Amino acid sequence: MSIPLLRSLTLKQAIHAIFAAFVIGFAITAVEFGWTATRERAIALDRVTEVAMLMDGAATTAAWTLDHGLAEQVLTGVMAVRTVGWADIILDNNLVFIRRERATSPGGFLERAATALLFVDRPQIDRPLLTPTDALPHAPFAHLRIGIDPVAVADRFLDYAATTLVAGVLRNLLIGLAMALVFHRLLTRPLVRIGYAVAQIDPAKPQSQTLAVPRGHADDELGYLVSRFNDTLVLLEREHAELRRLVTRCTLTGLANRTLLIDRLGHAIEVVNRTQGKLAVLHVDLDRFKRVNESLGHDIGDALLIRVAERLNDCVRRCDTVGRLGSDEFLVILERVSGSDEAAMVAGRLLSALHRLSDVDGHHIHITASVGIALYPNDGADEQALMRMADAAMQAAKADGGGQFVFYTREMTERAMARLRLEASLRAAAERQDFELAYQPKINAASGRLTGFEALIRWRLDGALIPPMEFIPVAEDTGLIIDIGAWVLDEACRTATRWSLDHGPLPIAVNVSARQLADAGFAELVESTLRRNGTSAELLEIEITETVIMKNVLHHLPTLNRLRALGVRIAIDDFGTGYSSLAYLRQLPVDVLKIDRSFVNDLPHAPDIASTVIALAQRLMLSTVAEGVETIEQQRWLAEAGCDCLQGYLISRPVSADAAEAMVMGAFAREDMALTA
Repeated sequence: MSIPLLRSLTLKQAIHAIFAAFVIGFAITAVEFGWTATRERAIALDRVTEVAMLMDGAATTAAWTLDHGLAEQVLTGVMAVRTVGWADIILDNNLVFIRRERATSPGGFLERAATALLFVDRPQIDRPLLTPTDALPHAPFAHLRIGIDPVAVADRFLDYAATTLVAGVLRNLLIGLAMALVFHRLLTRPLVRIGYAVAQIDPAKPQSQTLAVPRGHADDELGYLVSRFNDTLVLLEREHAELRRLVTRCTLTGLANRTLLIDRLGHAIEVVNRTQGKLAVLHVDLDRFKRVNESLGHDIGDALLIRVAERLNDCVRRCDTVGRLGSDEFLVILERVSGSDEAAMVAGRLLSALHRLSDVDGHHIHITASVGIALYPNDGADEQALMRMADAAMQAAKADGGGQFVFYTREMTERAMARLRLEASLRAAAERQDFELAYQPKINAASGRLTGFEALIRWRLDGALIPPMEFIPVAEDTGLIIDIGAWVLDEACRTATRWSLDHGPLPIAVNVSARQLADAGFAELVESTLRRNGTSAELLEIEITETVIMKNVLHHLPTLNRLRALGVRIAIDDFGTGYSSLAYLRQLPVDVLKIDRSFVNDLPHAPDIASTVIALAQRLMLSTVAEGVETIEQQRWLAEAGCDCLQGYLISRPVSADAAEAMVMGAFAREDMALTA
């Protein structure tokens, strides 16, 4: 479960850390402002005092001689100091001899606030002027008074305050974020990882998935928390294991009993409802089990039930559930099945496994079973309904003679049986390599010159040609595609080598499925096939559909890079029909983009996508092959648009190996004649 960002501990930590940083930072800034205000006031007063001392002599002379011009010069010099707001000379009779005052504006709110902070009063410097002659006592006869301009001092203070405040805000923000990052790294992230690990614990086996101590926290509180949690898991496992076994397990086989089966089935239905998937319920009943008990005794019957339980468990996935309903009846819950085909495959596997069971405690026993299959949500809306439908299907299978499976609906049964017959025939054909290759030529769009072939697999069953769209998915599901694909690759390489030696080099493209590409040994298979057949890597082209290659790009990239290193060309088939990422497309070692036939069919009336693919390939310096070319107009448009190669019924349908070789021979014969001429 992911925690919304607005309620996450990380966000709360970040807010509190930033708030704390701002509170502390503003407190420090306030102290700095107070200290700076005191300093600025003292500096202003000191500066005015210095001015008064410097002008003392001239001011005394001007006042003693009543020289108004000299007094004017004195005050002009005083007013030149930016900090001075006004100045005057006062005689003993309090008569103002001369006065100058700087014109100032009232200032804004900030200036008035700064002025009030700096100068509660209206400070001034009063410098007594002493008589300049020795004939009279040196006593004050006038005063030089200088007043500070609070606005000028306030402006300077505000400049400093603004700079300090901006720097302080940035500093406080960075400190808060740094604190939040530290908290996240040391506390929140390890807690989230612990939470994820807790969520992955299987409630049925908590001890098998103990939590790992986060790196760097082995000796602190988080490490202590994880250790205590693991200890608790061990205790829970020990305390409840026996209780779970008694309540939910069959005492004989150890399988789930009816109570647990209903619970598991209900849980599986909830999961399917969330994921919009399907599940299957298989009701398994042993045929003629009563005769075993009557002829060999209940001990052998119990031993047989234990062996049957083991076989059933071996035939299903870990996420599936096998249980015993009672006597010789079992229930299998298949979660996350793709449909009736997969359920039928599992049912067939169960029947085969039970059929191979022959020896029980030294007694030769031939056992068969009847299996009824019900699918959710098609055949029932809840646990009880599904189990009833599966039981009804099982009864129908038993009525038909047993040893088989039956779906709740006959249509599904017939389709599943057809699928099983096709699978059995395909498996036999794969063992005998009972396939053949057809070759569809590709030509240069501009010159019409033969440029290569695409190898297409063909399979004949009882004289009838089976469409690839019918047997290739079965081969994918059963894993037979690995062996079939290896045969196709070997046959194509062998043919390409023979053509190259007899006539001239022409590459052959081979389609590769998702199952083949995901196989860890696929690149080694290609390399060994090339080496075994003496095939030059340039004669082999691997075609992979866009959907397959883009489904897990990072997983496929090492295999594709290995193939490119061998010199094998790589083509993306059906380009434009999937969900390509252009960022990944630039990273992939791709040589060819094949324009899907659905876009070629729209030509020349709707050329947007085809022209876009061609332009993209040209920009990425890739070749283009148009599939499904069937008209002269399509051929003409593609050639004019810059498409490199064409493939389709207009050029040729897929032909046999002999017919394809005749094309190769004719193409190189024409080239030789052209060179000779």
